[in-house]
Amino acid sequence: MLPDRLDDRIAEAIKHQIDNERAASDTSSDAWRNRCEVARVAMFSDAERSVFIHHVSERRGNVAAREIETQASTLRTNAIFFLARKPS
Repeated sequence: MLPDRLDDRIAEAIKHQIDNERAASDTSSDAWRNRCEVARVAMFSDAERSVFIHHVSERRGNVAAREIETQASTLRTNAIFFLARKPS
């Protein structure tokens, strides 16, 4: 599979997961807004994520940037495992 296509498939898997979570979440909460931001970052390419995390670090501090980066990485990893289990 081509790397750019893999990023597209990861983004689709994350979008699907967030859509499923939406039904069971308080979408007006800060926690939900944070979850959506992390999901959006997780759908970015490596270069885009790096730039975004750098901007967060400058604007909100290293702790916030690290938290978003860690959570986005976890979402991406979960999406990859989901795709690996999914029949083609």
